[in-house]
Amino acid sequence: MDGGLARRCGKSLIACLLSVAGSVVTEAASPGPLTLDDLFDRKGVVDVAVSPSGRYLAGIVRQADNDVVLVVDAETGDHKVIARVGLKDAGEHLEARITSVYWKSDDRILFRSRALPSDHASRLLNSRKLAGTRLFSIKRDGSGLVRLLQSDHVDELAFAFNLGEIRSLMPRDPESILMVVDGINGRSLFKVNVVTGKGDLVERARDTVWDWWLDLDGNPVVRVDVSMGSLRFFRHDADGSWKKFYSVRVRELKETQEYEPLGPSNKPGAFYVLARPDGAEHRGVYLYDLAHESFGPALAENSTYDIFEAEISRGGERILRYCYVAHVRVCESPDPAASARIAAVRRNFRESANVFVVGGSEDSQTLLLLIEGPSDPPGYYLFHAATGKVDLIGLQQQATAGKLMPAANELDYTARDGTKLSGYLTLPPGVDLTEAAGLPLVVFPHGGPEARDYLRFDYTVEYLAARGYAVFQLNFRGSDGFGRKFAESGYGQWGRRMQDDITDGVKLLIARKTVDPARVCIVGASYGGYAALAGATFTPELYRCAVAISGPADLAGFLKYRRKLHGANSELYGYWKKQIGDPDVDPDRIAAISPALHIDQINAPILLVHGDQDDVVPYDQSADFKRALDKSGRKTELITLKDEGHSDWSDEDEQRVLQAVDAFLRKHIGPGHLVDAGTAKP
Repeated sequence: MDGGLARRCGKSLIACLLSVAGSVVTEAASPGPLTLDDLFDRKGVVDVAVSPSGRYLAGIVRQADNDVVLVVDAETGDHKVIARVGLKDAGEHLEARITSVYWKSDDRILFRSRALPSDHASRLLNSRKLAGTRLFSIKRDGSGLVRLLQSDHVDELAFAFNLGEIRSLMPRDPESILMVVDGINGRSLFKVNVVTGKGDLVERARDTVWDWWLDLDGNPVVRVDVSMGSLRFFRHDADGSWKKFYSVRVRELKETQEYEPLGPSNKPGAFYVLARPDGAEHRGVYLYDLAHESFGPALAENSTYDIFEAEISRGGERILRYCYVAHVRVCESPDPAASARIAAVRRNFRESANVFVVGGSEDSQTLLLLIEGPSDPPGYYLFHAATGKVDLIGLQQQATAGKLMPAANELDYTARDGTKLSGYLTLPPGVDLTEAAGLPLVVFPHGGPEARDYLRFDYTVEYLAARGYAVFQLNFRGSDGFGRKFAESGYGQWGRRMQDDITDGVKLLIARKTVDPARVCIVGASYGGYAALAGATFTPELYRCAVAISGPADLAGFLKYRRKLHGANSELYGYWKKQIGDPDVDPDRIAAISPALHIDQINAPILLVHGDQDDVVPYDQSADFKRALDKSGRKTELITLKDEGHSDWSDEDEQRVLQAVDAFLRKHIGPGHLVDAGTAKP
């Protein structure tokens, strides 16, 4: 690809794709700030894939009433719709969508469809059993459409609603892929012919199976089981038996486990893994010898940050690139030429943008990029190595095009005990940090707590900034991504030094006069919800309001729930005792940091939000806290999200919560900067 297709299509390839799909391409209605309608308008480019040769582009374009799969020939400019799914094709109470697209070869494409209940009412209907995912195979010209695993009748497929998970594209086999099936008896593995759709069972279902590691030919060499909060790893020995060789704690609500496969090596019995072996400070890339059950030396690591992702060559010969998060996502390569290419890609975008390489041609001359950041709505781009140029394919949400975007600023500071911390201050559109003064502030601590914030396109932050509020995020001690010591420095520090880190950052912004000390509210979800309640309880002079979303208020009760859920001797319950404290050893220390036991110290109004099906932090944590606050005469609101869990809510409920938070902020700290309280569109 040389950019010629983009020149023929105008500003972006989306113009070509949408015109072929039958949609009208329009510019953004106005250059105003983002609205909720913009953020939740899903029309745009859902997914893109580049064929192995780099000649063809496949894309999913979402419209109001249907999704289409299009193929574009970059050399000739020819383009064609090869598949279309209507919103109601799966039934009256279901929404059908196409979610992902892949190239098996230059001649055959795979795409995944999904059907989910269209609203809360339909979740209670029998139509729920029809929901799930399906995988389809189709030739590049639109012929030969077949649904995979449609006609196979084996026990593993009984009540298996999700039949769309690809485990391996098997590049050495031109007509087969490996699929994971999650059925009533557990997860199983199938080898599936993409021409006929028929599958052969490779690994029978087991209710404890989580995943498999595959060699270069797609054979399972490691089985991963999950039980009592632990991941257990079994290698496939020559006699056909499975032998346990490793175990780690499941890391809840996190993108990266402590021990993850990256891909097989070309050395027999060796696997590339992302891990933090005993004695290592940071996660890095290692070769793991299955036979000897040992790690080799680190092949890729960073002295400051944990590596969270790496890509291995198809033949297992080398590491292509590895990535860590500084203030943004940073990728490097052991190959100097490849690192130079990565640097050349980054120069096309803002320093605050995250650059994800999500695909490309086999010769790496064409790279498919996903770009997003505080000032960059998520979108797909093509990078051409020969020219160093980039083509915009299209934004994931076309409604965000041309909108006024906020700017996020790095805010590194030192806590009261000398600990170095990093944070980010996102300002409303048009506000420069050098001139910012007296702004209303939303403090937004992350969940986890072993997670981290960085510069990215975060829906909550984008919306609050568009509503005129400055938003402060920080990586308090205990956050992930900065090494073992920094993460473990948060153990036992809930409501103490971790909370002090938040307080110190807020006081710094007040001392600099960037924010108005009389207009500060703290908002958080999960652990961030606890931090919001702890802020209102233990530093009541600092906050005019607090919003806790899915957060624990009674830590002894939370630990009791965890012990019952996972078992007193489980690794996961042991982890939470390290995080918060052991209720059998030091109940007074836990009581001292539980907001539910110190309601008399709370002055600010509280907004609680919780899903009634939350299995991470039980709903009773918020319901009981509200009853106690009401009994004390304090101002409290509780929004109950029916049939919702801890996170990953429906768009309807996400919007409902953001609107409620916006109204709560306006009521208690006033409208945002340059936002009229009565007329601004939320």
